Amino acid sequence: MKRYQVYLNPYSVSILDDLGTQTDISRSKLIQGVIDRFADQVAKVFSEKDAQPSNYHHFDKLVGAIHLKTKKTTNFAQNIDEIYLQD
Repeated sequence: MKRYQVYLNPYSVSILDDLGTQTDISRSKLIQGVIDRFADQVAKVFSEKDAQPSNYHHFDKLVGAIHLKTKKTTNFAQNIDEIYLQD
């Protein structure tokens, strides 16, 4: 482990101290545990981000982003030929 200096707000420190008193865990151990768990979660997010399928396109994120207030069918991809061949 390597030593780092961080600045914490007094309210957070008092909460950590209260929890440390209740659990007999030092403030530094509590902070280390929280940061380790946070780092693990961030690592999972980054690893899943890179695991996109090979045919994935960044526009795929837009699927379902537009919600039209209509009862008509809105699957424009099914009849794309009709849309482009109207001229």
